[in-house]
Amino acid sequence: MRGRCTRSILPTVTSRPQRLARALTNVLNPFATFTALFALVALAEAGAYRGATYLAVELTAATAVAGYVLVMRRRTRVGDFWISTRTERLTPAVFLLAAFVVLLGVLALLDSPQNLFLLTLSMGLASAALAGITLLWKASAHCTVTGHAAAAGLLLLGPLGFVFLLALPIVVWSRVTLKAHTLPQALAGATVGAGFAVLFLA
Repeated sequence: MRGRCTRSILPTVTSRPQRLARALTNVLNPFATFTALFALVALAEAGAYRGATYLAVELTAATAVAGYVLVMRRRTRVGDFWISTRTERLTPAVFLLAAFVVLLGVLALLDSPQNLFLLTLSMGLASAALAGITLLWKASAHCTVTGHAAAAGLLLLGPLGFVFLLALPIVVWSRVTLKAHTLPQALAGATVGAGFAVLFLA
């Protein structure tokens, strides 16, 4: 009886660092991070009215991707919303890349500022590179987006971009603490994201 109670309770026990890491990984998720960066750059480059228009387009694309993942989750095609299992990531990655292509097309049609277009292009290409890596190795998407935001934020927003730089070690810590990724996988993701941002925006 005592053994059965121990087995039933232990799986539900979560340490305080893990609870904190779970909260941080949900708050500083790829959708929120890229949308925050996109919004700040759009407003800085295009002003309130046009910036809000570009942001509405980006939010539509992000909602479509999130909705697609939720549908896959409901149909048990993926184990969780952040798609922790590497082998489940290919189809959502293809959908994500298609959403980036559509977003870039709309931004071009709306004559968006060059920096906003290049920001989106570099993030899309970083996501494509991550998808390729993920076929063989489970690099971190959270860290890719945050690494991209850290570099792009500093390049495009100046001192305001430091908020994204400060978020990077927090995201790396949270992904490793949750055992969603090893430290090399988290750092690899961050390097890919930052690398594409520097390549296109520096």
